[in-house]
Amino acid sequence: MFYKYSFQIVAVVMLLLNSMSCDVSTETPREKRILVIQSYEKHFSPYKEMKNILSGEFHDKGIQAAVYSFYLDCEQFSEKQQKQKIFNKLEELSSWKPDIILVNDDPALNALIACGHPTVKSIPVVFMGINYPNTSLIKKYPNITGFYDKPDFRTNIQLIKRLIGNCIVIRVTDESLQDNRILGEMNKQIKDICALNNIYSTNRVRLSGKNGISIANIPKIKPDSMYISTLNAKSTSALIKGFGENYYNKAYLATKRDYTTISLGRLSAFPCFSVVNELLGSGNGIVGGYMAAFEDQAHEAVRQVADLLRGDSLTGIPQMQQSKKSYLFDYKVLDKWEIDPGLLPNSAVILNMPFAVRYKFILTVLAIFISALLASLFIYQRRQYRKEARYKKEAQEKLRQEKAFLSFALESGNIFAFRYRDDIFEFDNEFYHAMGIPPETITTAQFLQTIHPDDRDAFLISRDMLDKGLTAPQIMQQRHDFNGKGYEWWEFRYAQNKDSNRQESNNGLVPVSGLCLNIQQIKSTENSLIQARRKAEESDRMKSVFLANMSHEIRTPLNAIVGFSQLLNSGMDLEPEEKKEFLDLISKNSDLLLKLINDILDLSRIESGCMSFSYENLDLNKLIEDVFHTHRLMMPENVELRMQIPDSPAIIHVDRLRLTQVCTNLINNARKFTSEGHILITYELSRNERFIHISVSDTGKGIPEEKKAMVFERFQKLDEFAQGTGLGLAICQSIIKTFDGRLTLDSKVGKGSTFTITLPYTPGLAI
Repeated sequence: MFYKYSFQIVAVVMLLLNSMSCDVSTETPREKRILVIQSYEKHFSPYKEMKNILSGEFHDKGIQAAVYSFYLDCEQFSEKQQKQKIFNKLEELSSWKPDIILVNDDPALNALIACGHPTVKSIPVVFMGINYPNTSLIKKYPNITGFYDKPDFRTNIQLIKRLIGNCIVIRVTDESLQDNRILGEMNKQIKDICALNNIYSTNRVRLSGKNGISIANIPKIKPDSMYISTLNAKSTSALIKGFGENYYNKAYLATKRDYTTISLGRLSAFPCFSVVNELLGSGNGIVGGYMAAFEDQAHEAVRQVADLLRGDSLTGIPQMQQSKKSYLFDYKVLDKWEIDPGLLPNSAVILNMPFAVRYKFILTVLAIFISALLASLFIYQRRQYRKEARYKKEAQEKLRQEKAFLSFALESGNIFAFRYRDDIFEFDNEFYHAMGIPPETITTAQFLQTIHPDDRDAFLISRDMLDKGLTAPQIMQQRHDFNGKGYEWWEFRYAQNKDSNRQESNNGLVPVSGLCLNIQQIKSTENSLIQARRKAEESDRMKSVFLANMSHEIRTPLNAIVGFSQLLNSGMDLEPEEKKEFLDLISKNSDLLLKLINDILDLSRIESGCMSFSYENLDLNKLIEDVFHTHRLMMPENVELRMQIPDSPAIIHVDRLRLTQVCTNLINNARKFTSEGHILITYELSRNERFIHISVSDTGKGIPEEKKAMVFERFQKLDEFAQGTGLGLAICQSIIKTFDGRLTLDSKVGKGSTFTITLPYTPGLAI
């Protein structure tokens, strides 16, 4: 019975074991959680580099890590507040449960140990960048391990002496317990190479015997040996005067990073050095020093974190390890203080060095190599060019001889040869020379742009025939603007033989050859003849119109004169009032006939250029007043003539008689079309005082918009029932044009019209 079920039991056990092994093999490793505590502000430049190092090292080690960075910003808070901040952050992250803590720099490590949170003792802690470690306190925490960079004051003093010679080394203290320990350690290291400068103290700022003197570009006084002087950071005046005075050869050696040391390097009147890397390369004005590089510290600390996360035991790792030191310098600050790079130690590392300076030798060699290569290529190309040029010159000479005969034949006729193929026009050189344009081929699109818009459709129609073949030679005349100087008429004669012997292009287009000639002179002569014919026809028409108008205009007053004269001489018994009325009518029509004859004579003189003008300087106020008084009593009933002139008269240079004639014609014209209201004559200066505007306005019936352009034409009468010849405004416009002025009209139907005379005005004229 047992054997019967034993096989089934074994099978079930095998299946269970297989499923368990599958579960184990498919389980993904848990993500490791790292808490990074930084001592300074979030935007401290080395922290960005540290993030890259963390990511790279964990990736290389195959560790999936979630990194949480906390920035203590120690300069903003007291030591008590720093401890409380870290305690609160650990409480906040208690649910997140970090696997390890990486702490950077002294403030963060001191606050972490002193905060009293149980997490500090329960998980591994790796520190880095510690300059002044509390060794006895750290040894009480077996879970804490890391790397420190104990300042080497002695080597840094020797470095300063090497770079700038014997000098007074300035150090700053805020008299805190930590600073007192730092100064004590420093004094112990340098006591046999750097003497205390007894004439200085933390309360007195007289550092060199010359209080507050800053001298540039002169040799500084060097002491007989190295000296160390201390300034009190709590005394602002001591800092300002101490760091602003450089009468003696001096240097500043920073011992820690805080707000004071950050500013001192930028404001100092002499070179500044540091024993800690936090001040170097971040624009703090530090030349350099002997210290551990931040990048090296970060790499060794992150590697140790990675090893611990992968299971290495803390017992096999030294609790405190000294980071490797290097000579580090900032290139920009070295250049600022003109420190010779040749004085630097052989193993020196220079930060912020421009690419061109760092790789100067390589770039120089590369430049020489490229120059030599380019020179070789140039020489080779030059030889090839000369060889080809010789062959080309021989071929061109043959072509030139063949072309000379054809050019000689075409030059006399202003005729040019061209070729059309594959949508490209290619003209001979004489064409480009004659047009004054570069000798370049012209595409069909460019050729189309040179054609006058009105002629483009005809070219587009013929273009298809050019591409596919012509059955017979074609001649086209069209306007072109090849050189941007205006359109001219050209004649293109296309010749094309589409037969079996002609070679076609790859796309099936047949090449075209032809001649083009400029026919602008022919077209201009043709247009001149057409214009002359039209002018003759217009003159003949105008003569007929003139005679018809004169016949009508002369007959009307002449009939009145003859008719009423015959009545007076007929012996008819007439009342005295009737005789007086007849005599008035005869007088008015005589005046009208005389005005008509004068207008015709004036117009004839103006058009023939025989009208004489007598220019003089005249008072425009006096002229307007004379015109006003002459016409005031001639106004019809219900119409008032008004005048508006400035107090200070304008003096203009015109013909008094002709300007009076124009004003009189404008007033008479306004009087004919104004039944009630007023007529206003006035003038004013333009805003820029370069023109005089004389205007005659009325409240008459106005002129329609479509008839405004007709009023200045000869024999144009908008009201056939009104008296007049239709010549007055034409004469006015001709006179004003002779004065280099213009006559304009502004009118609205039912509201009246305004005629404005615009004349040039020259200020300062006198009568």
